[in-house]
Amino acid sequence: MHKVNVNATPDAPVTEDGAKSVKIKWLISEKDGAPNFLMRHFTVEAGGFTPLHSHEWEHEVYVLEGTGKVRYEDHEEKIEPGDAIFIPPNRTHQFQADSEKPLKFLCMVPK
Repeated sequence: MHKVNVNATPDAPVTEDGAKSVKIKWLISEKDGAPNFLMRHFTVEAGGFTPLHSHEWEHEVYVLEGTGKVRYEDHEEKIEPGDAIFIPPNRTHQFQADSEKPLKFLCMVPK
């Protein structure tokens, strides 16, 4: 078993090209012995966004705080706390904060 508190976990800036005002916390990863899935906590500051990108793996996202938009392929959809979002592999996507509060979400990906 591995237990971690999100408030005690350090965050790091997301430095990928196309990201603006995004921080990541690795909550569960390979170093914790996770054999199949990784759990990350993202904070997107007001006006910030993740890179517009795609990749070969899926991810599942759960919105914790704030509001924003998920850009998926050729459309956008509003997101808010309590929303769960599935992004299939190889689909273009981006998360954007659209309020004065940060957008916070969990993102799970396969290892």
